[in-house]
Amino acid sequence: MSGRDLVAGIDIGGTNVKAGIVDLATNEVLASCDFPTIRDSEQAFLESLAAAVAQLSAQADAPRAAGISIGSYVFSDGSIDGMSSFVPFLTHGYPLAERIGGALGLPVRVDNDARLICLAEARDGAGQGFSRVLTLTLGTGIGVGLCEDGRPFGGEPFIHLAGHVKVRTGGEYPCLDTEPCYCGMEGCFESTCSGTSLQVYVHDRLGADVSNKEMFERAAEGDPAAAEIADWFLDMLARALNQYVYLYCPDVIVIGGGVAKGLERYESDLNDRLVAEVYEGQRTVVRITDLKEDSGILGAASLFA
Repeated sequence: MSGRDLVAGIDIGGTNVKAGIVDLATNEVLASCDFPTIRDSEQAFLESLAAAVAQLSAQADAPRAAGISIGSYVFSDGSIDGMSSFVPFLTHGYPLAERIGGALGLPVRVDNDARLICLAEARDGAGQGFSRVLTLTLGTGIGVGLCEDGRPFGGEPFIHLAGHVKVRTGGEYPCLDTEPCYCGMEGCFESTCSGTSLQVYVHDRLGADVSNKEMFERAAEGDPAAAEIADWFLDMLARALNQYVYLYCPDVIVIGGGVAKGLERYESDLNDRLVAEVYEGQRTVVRITDLKEDSGILGAASLFA
């Protein structure tokens, strides 16, 4: 059909793969699917990606290329630093772009998932209209991405582990420090404000049957114990946000991930707590994501925008 520019977006996770056909002319996901990540066979893994693209092509027409999102450091040649803790054969130096390109018979570009979430937010989400967009994805860990003028900043994802800035001394909340973070620091942002860490803190304070979502709901209803946790979390989050302003001078910081929905009612509060200025009059805005679960697909496809 004339006027369409179709690209496949494939978001590879350690547990599941999400794939979709995106019309870059409209930024619309025309068809999508998800399926378990095959971990025990490289050939079967590649065949599963090819089968998914073929299935989606039958629904939406064939794409001209495929963008790949993966939770790894990605080098400029499309090889990766390794995803061995999730998928054993995706080791350091694995030529991901070359292998997937061969399996799909398409041009392929690969980038880190945190960078591609940022790309999706900059082009289609809460970062639209801003030049320098920083995204913080608060999920199992914390992913950090930076885009400038609708493009990922730098040739490689040099800041994707920037969720390890320090926000507390360490040791003051024993439930959060039973095991040291893999970054080697105590009191880092990820070990405090990731969805995983917040859940540990909520369980310690409110009980093992209380989810992060329920904690935020209770806080909204005026429960004092839940409200105290929400305020503590906002304080820790703001400590990181102010550091990121000094580090990257973003025009907007977009917060996403599983914790983001609970933060929607606190967007104004977070903006009030953001006091850092790189120069007099410089102002960074905080926004909560308005993209849905397709951000990885959209970001991956946008590598060909």
